[in-house]
Amino acid sequence: MFSSNIGLIHTLFAVIAIVTGGLLVLFRKGTKKHKIFGYVFFSAMIIMNLTALFIQSIYSFGPFHWMAIGSLVFVTGGVAAPVFFRKQENWLRIHYDLMLWSYVGLIAAMFSEIAVRVPVVGTVIGGGVFFWLLVIASSVGTFIIGGLMITKSRRRYF
Repeated sequence: MFSSNIGLIHTLFAVIAIVTGGLLVLFRKGTKKHKIFGYVFFSAMIIMNLTALFIQSIYSFGPFHWMAIGSLVFVTGGVAAPVFFRKQENWLRIHYDLMLWSYVGLIAAMFSEIAVRVPVVGTVIGGGVFFWLLVIASSVGTFIIGGLMITKSRRRYF
């Protein structure tokens, strides 16, 4: 099922990040529980993205690796805002936006992964253009819906 131990670790921490990130969206913000789960989410995202940089099943270094680097930047910036920049005026907005967009990116990656596992990709069409259409369509759809949800919920906090 997994081509390597790195793939297994990557998947395990992706699931942890999906679950803890989803709970964080539901939790009341600023509580001890929010902070604990936030650090679990952050740690899982770091491990998941670092292992993604070593997965070479499709390319030696390609678009998915660049997305992992982008994800690392977003989640690290999201955690850095309350830890290091709490005295800055917009730290909460920066934290909010970066953490939620890192979660939306994670969900987009999950839907892309599910979409390319559709049997027709590998058997009937053979990947290629159809593979990329599935990845792009599932990612764009997720980012549109996620962006609308972030914008709507942002009104509650700011």
